Amino acid sequence: MQGRNESVEERLDRNWNDILQEIRVMQTGVQILAAFLVVLPFQARFTILDDRERLFYLCLLVFSGLLIILIITPVAVHRHFFGHRVKLTTVKMGHAISKLVILGVGILVSGCVWFVVLVLAGWLSALIVGGAIVLAAGYLLVVLPRMIKPQSAVFGTLKSEQQTPPGDTETS
Repeated sequence: MQGRNESVEERLDRNWNDILQEIRVMQTGVQILAAFLVVLPFQARFTILDDRERLFYLCLLVFSGLLIILIITPVAVHRHFFGHRVKLTTVKMGHAISKLVILGVGILVSGCVWFVVLVLAGWLSALIVGGAIVLAAGYLLVVLPRMIKPQSAVFGTLKSEQQTPPGDTETS
């Protein structure tokens, strides 16, 4: 497989644009969940929550706010260093933050589902459904991406199915 015929600067620009697109996708979902959490206290049924449920709600609310701030951090850093010719540093930082945001989105979605099930069906149901969501999120957002080798992404095979071609010493 041949790489792209691009300069280092072109590759960094492409990588930065990829990161920004991924951030746009994640940002919308996080903002919708945060908006859902912000309006909850103004609902009549919110008053039936006990102290533990309110504490869990507050944790979700604060976490969603912090996640929104984390999502926009790469843009703030890019703005700060704009024109300073440090695109490599900006791309590396954006990549690291994107990985944290993916983990955070998994936690936030799992927590919101857990919270809704808790309010509707009680602690046991929330524990079962929330646990299942956490496991699914962990597998889909952490384990599965690590099972796919870069060369296999084109062919759709997993590491366990992929045979390393002779002379290929690249590791993932």
